[in-house]
Amino acid sequence: MELTIQQQLEKLEHKPTTSRSKTETFQLAQELLKKMTLAEKIGQMFQLAPPEANVEGLKWEHREENSSAKLICEGKVGSILSVTDSETIFKLQKLAVEQSRLGIPLFFAADMIHGCRTGFPINLAMACSFDPDLIERSCRQIAYEVAHTGLNLTFSPMVDLVRDPRWGRVMESNGEDPYLNSQLAAAYVRGYQQGDYSSAYSVAACCKHFVAYGAAEGGREYNTVDMSERELRQHYLSGYKACADAGVASFMTSFNIYDGVPATANKFILRDILRNEWQYDGFVISDYTSSYEMIDHRTARDAREVALQSIVAGLDHEMVSMTYLEHLEELVISGEVEESLIDEAVIHMLQFKYQIGLFDDPYKHLYADREQYMRLPETLNLAKEAALKSVVMLKNDNQTLPLAKQKQKIALIGPLADSNQVVGAWGSLARNEECVSLLSGMKSLIGGENILHTAGCDILGNNRDGFAQAIAVAKSADIIILAVGEDQSMSGEAKSRAYLNIPGVQNELAQALKALNKPLIVIVFSGRPLELGWYAENSDAILQAWFLGNESGSALASILFGDSNPSGKLAMSFPYTVGQIPVYYNQYNTGRPSPNGEYSEYRSCYIDVPNYPLYPFGYGLSYSKFEYMDLVIDKKVLAAAQQLTVSVKICNTSEISGEEVVQLYIKCKNFSVARPNRELKRFKRVMIPTNCSKIIEFTIDKSDLAYYNAEMKSTPENRDYIIYVGSDSNADLSAEFSYLS
Repeated sequence: MELTIQQQLEKLEHKPTTSRSKTETFQLAQELLKKMTLAEKIGQMFQLAPPEANVEGLKWEHREENSSAKLICEGKVGSILSVTDSETIFKLQKLAVEQSRLGIPLFFAADMIHGCRTGFPINLAMACSFDPDLIERSCRQIAYEVAHTGLNLTFSPMVDLVRDPRWGRVMESNGEDPYLNSQLAAAYVRGYQQGDYSSAYSVAACCKHFVAYGAAEGGREYNTVDMSERELRQHYLSGYKACADAGVASFMTSFNIYDGVPATANKFILRDILRNEWQYDGFVISDYTSSYEMIDHRTARDAREVALQSIVAGLDHEMVSMTYLEHLEELVISGEVEESLIDEAVIHMLQFKYQIGLFDDPYKHLYADREQYMRLPETLNLAKEAALKSVVMLKNDNQTLPLAKQKQKIALIGPLADSNQVVGAWGSLARNEECVSLLSGMKSLIGGENILHTAGCDILGNNRDGFAQAIAVAKSADIIILAVGEDQSMSGEAKSRAYLNIPGVQNELAQALKALNKPLIVIVFSGRPLELGWYAENSDAILQAWFLGNESGSALASILFGDSNPSGKLAMSFPYTVGQIPVYYNQYNTGRPSPNGEYSEYRSCYIDVPNYPLYPFGYGLSYSKFEYMDLVIDKKVLAAAQQLTVSVKICNTSEISGEEVVQLYIKCKNFSVARPNRELKRFKRVMIPTNCSKIIEFTIDKSDLAYYNAEMKSTPENRDYIIYVGSDSNADLSAEFSYLS
């Protein structure tokens, strides 16, 4: 009697992954390559998204009736996209290893962006932790779940630098700063991959989207990117380079053009920079149908020309598009493409499969009962830690927060007050119904006796019928907590917004509650910075809650009632209004700068809003009060072979212990080309007990002073520099030094 798929999964005996050097995997890949036909080589360059992936009871033995199965058996598929159920993965892999001529295993990949079955905070929120160690630990735990899902690769991290919050995918990013982005990018890779693939619970990472996808004009999804090479190299490449240096398994190209050429077939970025300058030896995959989209870019007349341009540029693996599968063989036969280009790409693909252990165990990461490995207590605890460190307190007048647990009646109002729709976009396999809402989190912590709840209105729409009930509830309370913001579906891919207001009639509800003259605490849920000007003026306290995942309500309740001290810092500036965008801290000066960012005639400024943001990069309040003093540098002139040591004393003058993110910025007073007003170069998260002080030290060297000059060489110049240290990008405690090579 034939075993069921479930029974076959139960009988699997997993084999350990052999740790192999790049030289060994290259030799193994070369030997296998010699046995392959041209068609089989091209098959390794194709990623299939089977249309029947979620169909029950498919008869796989009738492979001629199924185009996907037929392609796999013919050796014309190298990997599978977005299949996440174990039985289907097993079926597909069994076809590849048992029924294709050479038995080359498939790899399985999907977008596990900020969690798997356990939802962690969205990436922009995690960036506000300024904590690479937290991100590395979180990704290690996420990888554990991803591995037990049957996947070999996650399409994460997204390290696109983003300065425009209108862009929907800002929620996947690390924000606006190149240095923070690069530090967190490397942490993602280390967490997922864990150094090598000998761990049974490591997964391969994919750095995306190469290149500069986050700079889409107008913040409109898939839009044109147009910037100078200096801007690309100085600010946008650092996150990708950090991934390459960390050994990321793969790169994904972006949908956009760069310098007029689609990234998917852009030789300058794929060969000149990635392969030649960075010596990257992993594989490069296109994004979903981005190959076909070159026809709409009007840079290729048809799919045949797409294939020609892409292989010459250095694209190894096509996601979903079939231009390679349909046209590469004829291009080789016609002499338009050298077969050596095919071999180069296939070597990358085979090396990857040897590295991750698929030739040791094709069924690696497949388990009969994977749910037992999901949402473990330690994973949920880590998700809560991440949520706690991601919350940013934007305002806290008169120590409105933290709240006492039993002394007052609390009106909890707003469409997001009892919403568990807080996983955020790209939630992977996390389930909203398993998320803790704000109301549930508060009740778990303090009980429900003193909490009065009503929604008041919906997130979207114009229905004000709930206003009267909300006002009545608020009148019966001592304090109002108002939970407002975006629906989680309003951010993510293809979710660009022209306006950054809080939608629907939520602002009207807030104004009606403000008229009651009671303490008003606002909690903002969103996947991007929003316009919060009215709330900044009229509320007593504001928590930026983002979308925090499974432990959202638990974390927020812990902060509201003082069990935890907020410590998040903004990874992206919040504008006063959408008309300021892009507004980011490390902008260039102009020939006519406004002396204080306010209106001044014939200066670079607006007549109706200031130049500066409502809340700057790096900003975030704490229940503790930190004072910075005694900034010391150990030399006034830094030589090329030296390091500069910077020390600063930080005092916690409050009665509450807290964590502070100490930030160091550098400003070059003049240079051969224009440079930003200041640039983040170091940060450190430190715990400072109540009424204690700590001396924090940083070291910098000439690499921190380097900038791309007129000859497009990154180099420090013999100039004067200012160091700023403080709690955000407006830090004013400073010291000056000179560099002399």
